[in-house]
Amino acid sequence: MDKNKKNKKEETSSANFEHTARLRIVELEKPKNKMFDRAKLKHSVKTSSKYRKKYAILIALVLLAFIFAYQFVKVKEFNFLLLQKNISSRIDGVDLKKGDVGTLKKLYSINGTEYEKFILFAPKSNMVADEILVIKCKPGQADTVMAKVQKRIDSQSNSFKNYAPDQYAIIASSELKKKGDYVIFVSAKNMGAINNEIKASYK
Repeated sequence: MDKNKKNKKEETSSANFEHTARLRIVELEKPKNKMFDRAKLKHSVKTSSKYRKKYAILIALVLLAFIFAYQFVKVKEFNFLLLQKNISSRIDGVDLKKGDVGTLKKLYSINGTEYEKFILFAPKSNMVADEILVIKCKPGQADTVMAKVQKRIDSQSNSFKNYAPDQYAIIASSELKKKGDYVIFVSAKNMGAINNEIKASYK
């Protein structure tokens, strides 16, 4: 009887020891799991932050590239008030006068449906080859306006070629160019100075 009690007591003691041992093992493992989770979370946060920085840098580079490229593709606008003032300071008032809508139509046959605004310095005499025209055309009309100005150049060239070689030299070295919806025609003795004033009148 005592022997049985002793055996039961030993079995209970052994079971309690095994239970305690398991609890200790679990308790020892828990901090390891927590430490692993924290390390994993910390690594995840670092990785996420790293990618956010990369994306931010990429977006910034794209924006900078767009801004830089826009400077080259955008069409500059003329400040016509400044343009008139600048050119007026460079022209010979004896040979040129400011032209109006009637003058524009008379010299180039340009109609009101073909342009938005313009500035024209026209010759006071048929014996003068100096002319300056900067005109902003309506969308799709620049080539038409340019062709009309070219027709005027050809006509003047033929007129001066035979009896006014000095004026022919001016019209022969004239410049006609297109910038977007703008057509620019400069026939002048001081071409360089006029062109500089035109460039300075960009907005």
